[in-house]
Amino acid sequence: MTELTLSLVALAIAAALQPPQVIALIILLQTRQGIANALAYLGGMIAFRLALGGVFWLLFSRLEENIETSGGEFNILVGAVLLVLGLLMLVYALRRGLSAQDEDQAAASWLDRLETISPLQALLVGVAFLALDPKDWIIDLSAINLIAEADLSGAASFLTYLAYILLAQSLLWLPLILMFVTPQRTRRSLATLNAWMKRHERSIEIATAIIFGLVFLYIGLENLDVL
Repeated sequence: MTELTLSLVALAIAAALQPPQVIALIILLQTRQGIANALAYLGGMIAFRLALGGVFWLLFSRLEENIETSGGEFNILVGAVLLVLGLLMLVYALRRGLSAQDEDQAAASWLDRLETISPLQALLVGVAFLALDPKDWIIDLSAINLIAEADLSGAASFLTYLAYILLAQSLLWLPLILMFVTPQRTRRSLATLNAWMKRHERSIEIATAIIFGLVFLYIGLENLDVL
């Protein structure tokens, strides 16, 4: 259980450290319907992750049953998935480091369009952020895979995955909560944070990908009994 918790926390932190998602929330909070847009945005992400979890938890549970029935070990599959995730994150870090600056400018231009959207559109943006990013898919599927391998009850599996979702979105919930508590002060802080994150977005993403790429690489090799 301790290994599951540590692995899920590592995955959740990797999922949370996504500067574009945080920048989008900051922009939404400063729109005319700021709170409604932010809640819709987060709701879209939660709905997508719950749907993804439901479908793939059933798939992984059946896969685990078939593997163990035939005499195989499901933890080998878990190790292979984490190994691939680690390698993909390292490749992403390399690709991100070599990407042209104009790609960052294009992404910033797209984010600026969020200033005029409605709550329904914000919900769809939340879904799109996760649905269109292969890295998010892989991280979430790895979490589902780990939970399925842990052989928890149905209720325990759901609560564990829900805890993972909330932790994966922790950096998004924090500004929203602060907006309720101290709205005026938070608006000023968000403007400063937004500018800082836009300046350092590339560095944050590269550092996150390298650190967690190495972590998942290690855990994967350990599950495969290589280390």
